Amino acid sequence: MDKDTGTTYATATQRGLFEARRHRPRARDWVVGLFAGVLMALLFGHGLVPEARGMALAIESFLPWFGMVIAALLIVALLSRAWAGSIPAAAALISWCVVFLPVMATGAAPSSAAATSGEPSGWSIVTQNLRAGNPHASEAVEKLITSGADVVVLQELTGPTLERIAPLMDGTFAYRQVAGTVGVWSRFPLSQGRPLALGLGWSRAMSMEVEAPEGPVQLYAVHLPSVRPGEVGNRNRGLAKLSRILEADPSQRILVVGDFNAANTDRAFAPLLATLDDARTGFGFTWPASLPATRPDHILFRGFTLSGASVITTPGTDHLAAMAWLQPGAVRPTVSLNASSL
Repeated sequence: MDKDTGTTYATATQRGLFEARRHRPRARDWVVGLFAGVLMALLFGHGLVPEARGMALAIESFLPWFGMVIAALLIVALLSRAWAGSIPAAAALISWCVVFLPVMATGAAPSSAAATSGEPSGWSIVTQNLRAGNPHASEAVEKLITSGADVVVLQELTGPTLERIAPLMDGTFAYRQVAGTVGVWSRFPLSQGRPLALGLGWSRAMSMEVEAPEGPVQLYAVHLPSVRPGEVGNRNRGLAKLSRILEADPSQRILVVGDFNAANTDRAFAPLLATLDDARTGFGFTWPASLPATRPDHILFRGFTLSGASVITTPGTDHLAAMAWLQPGAVRPTVSLNASSL
């Protein structure tokens, strides 16, 4: 047998160096890891992002969608065999699940807001931004009437729109309160209605008492100032003023309903969640109606238990309607808000 004298074999030391180079993080690992770290930092530290140029607004409004971005990043890491980079990507995905899976399961993290299983019970309330000048406003409110809601809260209720929908709404609901461009129709008696100024030159909010079957409920119907990238000051001041009003309200049962122009992940929304629960199931996105990606429409409550929630598509509107079924529940202890949080 001829002897192969042309082949050389790596020594143990050389093989060790080769293995070390093979398992050393490559550029793709560092890139994936960096992106995963940034996404995780934004997930938990979005409150530190400056509001300049609308950065904070964009991030906080669409924070739930980070899950899809992180999942895509993890898939890319695995397909490209960026094994080291997949570790922080997986950690970021787990972190997102910790934050948002409770929301997907019940709609809201606080236990008092957890929806019960089975058919919704109690009475129902729905909120809808009709869109100013909506030519299909009558068809939109017909959908809300068909839903069987006991209380309907409408925003962007212009004069001509009110004239068109009044016969339909007044023929179904016995009680009505209107202030500026916000209106409330109810099957239960309404009293003590008064407009609230939350930052604009005309009334877009009001409070009243609802004589519900379980007793009086203080209802706030609101439409907070609109926001644009870099223009959130009016809305933030309106939310802060609303928070102070609610903090001073001793009512055992409270509902705050309408278009807040803020997702519940928005830093300016946090003071409201210190004393109230957000009624929804899953993410319940409502805007834009054509492809909902965030939820500026809320039904906040205290002194109730949420038994169900849904969204409703209505003609001609740019928001989906948000609906919730509520029944009497334990009163959640109020939390004192300091001036710095407002």
